[in-house]
Amino acid sequence: MAGPVALGRLGVMSMGLADTIMVGQMAPDQLAWQALGWAPTAVFLVAAIGLLAGVQVLTARVMGEGAREASGAVWRRGLVLALASGVAAAALLWVFGEQGLLALGVARELSEPSADVMRILALSLPFHLIYVASAFYLEALRRPLAATVIMWVANVVNLGLNALLIPSFGAEGSAWATVGARLFLAAALVVWILRLRDARALGVLGGATAPGVSFRALLGVGVAAAVSQAVEAGAFSAMTVIAGRIGERAVASYAVLLNILSLVFMVAMGLATATAVQVSEALGAKNRVEAARAAWIGLGLNTAAMLAAAAALLTAPELIARAFSADPVIAAMVAAQMLWAALILPPDGGQVVAASALRARGDNWAPTANHVLAYAIVMPPLGFYLAEVQKMGVSGLMAAIFVASMVSVLVLIARQYMLHRSS
Repeated sequence: MAGPVALGRLGVMSMGLADTIMVGQMAPDQLAWQALGWAPTAVFLVAAIGLLAGVQVLTARVMGEGAREASGAVWRRGLVLALASGVAAAALLWVFGEQGLLALGVARELSEPSADVMRILALSLPFHLIYVASAFYLEALRRPLAATVIMWVANVVNLGLNALLIPSFGAEGSAWATVGARLFLAAALVVWILRLRDARALGVLGGATAPGVSFRALLGVGVAAAVSQAVEAGAFSAMTVIAGRIGERAVASYAVLLNILSLVFMVAMGLATATAVQVSEALGAKNRVEAARAAWIGLGLNTAAMLAAAAALLTAPELIARAFSADPVIAAMVAAQMLWAALILPPDGGQVVAASALRARGDNWAPTANHVLAYAIVMPPLGFYLAEVQKMGVSGLMAAIFVASMVSVLVLIARQYMLHRSS
């Protein structure tokens, strides 16, 4: 199951990756605008995706219980949450986004064009969240392939729109390409689900529900995940702002490094999804031994995958860096940080797999508290101290990410071990 899911997550990341590469090659002077435009948008997007985590967990649970006709009710409620949270997030970004960048110390000449990019990207949020709710539903049904195929078709749409719009409109053109691609995503996957052969039997078109399928149950899982992911995304966005305070080339190189990390992180996300579904189904079938086994297997597979990816990064750092930017200075700055990127991958991937396994068994707030500790309390202050006070620049930011990720994964693995020993 992790294969198609990981490919789908890679498709999500590759869309942003294509935007970064194409802006870096066709409008390199606007790469910083794109990075800062993405930073606040990503916080809201990731938080809202966390809010939808209940769609996956509850769908897998009712399927494990044999109540498949109630799964459609989970999806329909998920769509409502997706639309509501997407519209609310877009409105907040339009009203307060630029003021937020200025308040965090980003120069006005950098914050104004970045805010223009951010406002366009905000329009895509409801569409992407509708896609996410639908993809989570299909993944919990063990049918992830449709979401994966549609995501990669959307990548082609995004590439075409980027090629058409970036030469004339730069980073703003890339943002409009994202809007168009995400609109396609939402429409295509919703239509796919409505046309499933067993849509009526699954309750997609309306009908039966179950006592545990409600907005309250969805939010019981989703709120904790949303807080956790918002904290993590907010912390990474704060690090982008710190890079922006250092200078345009610093924020551009840091944005490229985050794209590289995020691309590999999608493999971990795929393994985390597969782990969560396996754990949820096992618990729905009252099999705690199998649930524990699935959690540890997920962590082991992630470690192997992240170590392989780290080795690949260290094989050709200069080549990878040049693929992201035509600016030789930025490319050199990125290549110089590739060792840090390789070190970050195993703990960063491990913490998302461990957190997903814990939430699947109903332990929702322990991963959230851990993320607050690692990514809000440890990482930004350490990043600021190393990057600005100690004058380490981007190296200081990467070192802070590594320390925070190690804290996170070690605490979560210890929590998982304690719960499995006591169950």
